[in-house]
Amino acid sequence: MDDTRFDATATTGVAAEGETIRTLLEAVPTAQVVPAPRDSEESSGRPRLVINRGPDAGTGFAIGGSRITIGRDRDCDIVVEDMTVSRVHAELRLRDGRYVVVDGGSLNGTYLNRQPVDIAELSDGDELWIGRVRFTFRSGG
Repeated sequence: MDDTRFDATATTGVAAEGETIRTLLEAVPTAQVVPAPRDSEESSGRPRLVINRGPDAGTGFAIGGSRITIGRDRDCDIVVEDMTVSRVHAELRLRDGRYVVVDGGSLNGTYLNRQPVDIAELSDGDELWIGRVRFTFRSGG
């Protein structure tokens, strides 16, 4: 490695003669440590939706109750920060011990395993698309 020395000026930020590349790199602030996402296969014994694509990949939502709303609105049970998602985009409803996804009349639709659906029963491993967010349904069993 060339040991040419440069000096960085405060006004231009350009290195000048007298300072090594190593010295310049040492002045760069260190990156913030970000914890690894939780294991998407985390077993809680309860059904869950796990985000499998995007900046929140690995984030899981435990599902409980007879009606779970998904959308942009702050009153939804699962809030999705994405402009392609309607305020109340879809619902998960418990029917005979199994969850069913119901589209809430969303503009961009709800997709299950890449097929548009208005209402469909969920099975373990199904991929649910709501806007640009991709969830995997885990039955918890």
